[in-house]
Amino acid sequence: SADQRVSLWVGAVDDLWKLGKAVGKGGPWLNTAVEAGAVSDAYLMNHFDKKRVELSHDSKEEVKFTLEVELNHSAWVPYQTITVPAGQPLTHAFPESFDAYWIRVKTDKACKATAQFTYE
Repeated sequence: SADQRVSLWVGAVDDLWKLGKAVGKGGPWLNTAVEAGAVSDAYLMNHFDKKRVELSHDSKEEVKFTLEVELNHSAWVPYQTITVPAGQPLTHAFPESFDAYWIRVKTDKACKATAQFTYE
């Protein structure tokens, strides 16, 4: 803008790759109170080659985290259930060849849960 308070970049998707590889960290839960069986919001997973998730909770017992993925924009399917011990965060690395559009998480117990994804 004339006052230099607003800037806008216009380009093609391929231009973004010239800025460097896409990376990210975040997730649907960060010390979030969750109910048993309630699913998280969906979190984008598509087009990242190195993906991992860190899972943790505040329960005094182990908690099972179920990861569900959407592969083809039509249905959620179970990917894996991961048992996370009490007081011990657990990191799961996805296979490099694995890809899905979206991922979501649910637990088998009410607790404060964290599900944070790192994409590199």
